[in-house]
Amino acid sequence: MPFSNVPHVDMIGRSAAIAQALTPELHAYLVSLFPTPAGITELFQRYETSFAASLKGDPEKVKACEADREALDQAIGLLFGLGKAAHRKDPTILGQLGFTETKKPAGTGKPVGKAVGFHLSFGKDGNPWVALTRISNAKGYEVWTCNGDPGNEQNWKLLVWSTTCKKILLSGINRSVPNFLRVRGKRGDIVGPWSSWIVLDPV
Repeated sequence: MPFSNVPHVDMIGRSAAIAQALTPELHAYLVSLFPTPAGITELFQRYETSFAASLKGDPEKVKACEADREALDQAIGLLFGLGKAAHRKDPTILGQLGFTETKKPAGTGKPVGKAVGFHLSFGKDGNPWVALTRISNAKGYEVWTCNGDPGNEQNWKLLVWSTTCKKILLSGINRSVPNFLRVRGKRGDIVGPWSSWIVLDPV
């Protein structure tokens, strides 16, 4: 997601700009860019007809066939992009649209390794950050925080997602109370085991 790795303060500012920009008029315009059922049917039928006509080798009919194919390909591409975006909410949507699922490449089921070397540091400005050793088979790192009993899973919440393990800034954290911190690696829907937790003392 475009803003998954930004601090909370930046997320508020950027999402506010988008909420303001997405007027009903702009939303209606975005929807109008996607092909309608009638539009897709018309493009398909036109391409099917022009393809049959092009088989005799007439240069003009071949050119028309290529143009019809490009128009259909663009419309299908828009639908595929919409389906990919909607997949996060409904994993069946691409199949419903008629796109065959591709097999995952070998190795996608490899387990994500355990976090080691998880430690806390402070910048010259006093802001806290954490780092750890790179986790095998991970594409990113989730840092979670807890202000209550760390033994109660309901007290933990996601603080930040990062694609790097070198220096993960802890933004939007309440420094008036102790903060327990833990991290795990993640790749797609596959997550690794949690690290041992560490404590960020209050100031």
